[in-house]
Amino acid sequence: MGSACGGNKLEEYDIIPPLSDDDIGFYDVGSRLRPGSAGSFAGRPGGITEEYWNSHIAAAKAMTLLQRKEGGHCTIDQYSVYGAAIALPQLARTSGWSLRYTGLVIRGYVSLVLNILLQGFLLYMLSKEERIMAKFSGKMSLCDFGAQLYTCPEGLNCRGPGGTEITPERLYSWDTWSTRVFVRDSLKIILPEKAAEIDAQIDPGEYGVESYYLRMTCCFIFVLGLWPDLIGSSDMVYLLYHAPTKAMPWMIYEKGSAQSDKKSISPQKGVDTEECVRFQVNGMPLQWKIFNFFMILLPKIYIWFLTADIGIVFLLETSSIEEMIINAVALNFILGIDETLCSALMSPMVKYMLENMEDYALFDAAEQSADSEKEAFQRHVKDTTWSLRSPELYAQLVPPRLVVMFLITSFFICKYYTENCASSPDGGLVSTAVHMPKSSQMSFLSFLFGPFPNLFPVDVDHGV
Repeated sequence: MGSACGGNKLEEYDIIPPLSDDDIGFYDVGSRLRPGSAGSFAGRPGGITEEYWNSHIAAAKAMTLLQRKEGGHCTIDQYSVYGAAIALPQLARTSGWSLRYTGLVIRGYVSLVLNILLQGFLLYMLSKEERIMAKFSGKMSLCDFGAQLYTCPEGLNCRGPGGTEITPERLYSWDTWSTRVFVRDSLKIILPEKAAEIDAQIDPGEYGVESYYLRMTCCFIFVLGLWPDLIGSSDMVYLLYHAPTKAMPWMIYEKGSAQSDKKSISPQKGVDTEECVRFQVNGMPLQWKIFNFFMILLPKIYIWFLTADIGIVFLLETSSIEEMIINAVALNFILGIDETLCSALMSPMVKYMLENMEDYALFDAAEQSADSEKEAFQRHVKDTTWSLRSPELYAQLVPPRLVVMFLITSFFICKYYTENCASSPDGGLVSTAVHMPKSSQMSFLSFLFGPFPNLFPVDVDHGV
């Protein structure tokens, strides 16, 4: 027996086991009613309590509706300049390209271009720092120097770039280590006759990573922060592919009854009126789909790819613990610039239209209501009959998105090691040879194709 609170008193009820199709109408549930007894009524088989019946129908219909909504709607990013750049031209097209709507389109494109320039410039400077400026200082790739610090000096990756064994008390960041090496070498130049004594008395230490596993964790956290932007790109792909390829209105005027259940704009807020205007994602002509694909979607995806590639390299080249954690969070700011610009530059009317833009449904809501109560009940009862041997159970244990995040993180980490590291005699991974760049400037093509370094490599002097 179980219990439930009904009103102000505690009521008892029977615990109900899962039912099969044949059980419906024959199993005595709750009040132990039999078919045809006083507790049964039209639409519900006898022997099933009303509470049990309604809860199972609600669960079945809710799951069906949520599954359809998850992959059955075309939407736009309501808080990004990318969403505004797609929606505003369609609203202007619907209006017949009136002056005010056309002006909003121009502002939207200005914000989009500004966003791409700002994001691109920040990524360019990060790439220049790692590929140009760091090489002028002689900085080698961090790779796995000191990765297994807890096993040093006997374990792998325990020999630093200075050629000595790494120990915890001799481990420094690049800035500290390079300064200590500079002081030692400067003294040897000034006092060459005491070079041996200087080597014996002055120990600059070694350069290496303070926590190998934190570095990998921060890379995953970084990709986790990039995920919403990637989902926004996939939603845009979904919209361009599934939305009807024809000119359809994105503003709908309705007269005769207030649409209280829909997002709309009416003459007087909070007052029911007989007329309103709704904003809705809808079909667009083919030329607009092509334009949005090449001018909005592709730049958005490639900026995401550049951010992921440059950000992972930046994190893997970070040696200290506190800087790893700070950089993992700070780098995500770059992909948030589009939302910042939308919040700061878009007018209130544009924000209102975007926030109240209805999704385009790819399924007929009438199909959901056409599903009978008995069919919904039977479907949910079947869904409750599972065990530890059910394959579907284990398919639910690992979120697919988590798997994709791990794969993306692993891909960019492997890419870093492949391009910048080589195996050492003791089996560890050390930096490849560092060459001096010929110029302090990085060409635009070298930056743009940075994820593919062999296409437009940075010019270096192989003799230095």
